Amino acid sequence: MKQLCAAIGCAVLCLGAKTNAQTAAPSDVGAPALDRNPRAAIAFDTGGSLNTHSAEGLFQRVAAKTNQAIRVQLQYPTDLAGQTILIQSMDGAPVIGNSDKLTVGDDGTATMMVRLGASEGIYRFVLRCSDANTVLRFYAIKPGNTSS
Repeated sequence: MKQLCAAIGCAVLCLGAKTNAQTAAPSDVGAPALDRNPRAAIAFDTGGSLNTHSAEGLFQRVAAKTNQAIRVQLQYPTDLAGQTILIQSMDGAPVIGNSDKLTVGDDGTATMMVRLGASEGIYRFVLRCSDANTVLRFYAIKPGNTSS
């Protein structure tokens, strides 16, 4: 019985020491990286809209029509306010307006406009803002066709 009590006491002591050691460690060691993935409110020229977010640098693929104009309001963390957003079209779809001079506002938002191409398929836009690199993806289908 004495051995059992001693063993339990030793286990409690070791557990207490381990817990104290863990809480005494510096807070930045092993801490997860800040989430810089933006959210997006997407509005289509046909009147539809949706909200989505990126994870691990990718937005979910969004279905759209060929030749469709799309407005994307990005929401970044507010500590990126004033940062420039570099936009690169990977598949030939044009970025409309002053999107080459896009900066994150004080509220963390920035709005860009794109127009998808005439061909069915994927249209990707790489967004670079500070240490946040994200790919916005659309899959364009011709009006009347169903998506795969």
